[in-house]
Amino acid sequence: MPKRDAKQDITKAAAICFARNGVDKTSIDEVAREMGASKGKVYHWFRTKGELLLSVRQQSILSVMERVKPIADTPAPTTERFLDMAQAHVHGILDDLPFHRVVVENLRSGLAGATTEHERAFLTEIVALQASYEDLFREVISAGQKDGSFRQQSTSVAVNSIIVLLNAPIFWYQPRPEETETQREDIAKQVARMALGAISI
Repeated sequence: MPKRDAKQDITKAAAICFARNGVDKTSIDEVAREMGASKGKVYHWFRTKGELLLSVRQQSILSVMERVKPIADTPAPTTERFLDMAQAHVHGILDDLPFHRVVVENLRSGLAGATTEHERAFLTEIVALQASYEDLFREVISAGQKDGSFRQQSTSVAVNSIIVLLNAPIFWYQPRPEETETQREDIAKQVARMALGAISI
């Protein structure tokens, strides 16, 4: 618990700094200042900035998986289950936007450039976690194809395309001080319905 909380606090501070200034321009000192801690505390948990970046990526997956998996595990009808999963995913994007923005902006460069043995091992874990998350959508789409709710088409193409669609708010969503929870709910519902429309008969 306390140890996990400390790592999560550092990862959140890093996500905010990376999203605001870019990974290359963010120092460990800035991450420490963001969370009101010493640089030594950051280095206690993360040996390199690369590890911090990978931790942000890991948390970006966990932030949606923790919302979506309980829904995926229910016996609800496939259409209802998919819609609720998609909506939960979008809520995760809106609530943890800095994490997801950092991942998208650095996926091909920083996040793929693990250099130390520890970073490479961490990256392998993250890739497996991402695949496990995508499998939640793969399974519900496959079930919908079997029961006639969804169109017969390549499941892999459908899953990858659906994830991209559900991630769309990363690129255009800007939280506003006056925004209500109902407005955020409407965004999640609309994007989820668009995703459902892409696979429904």
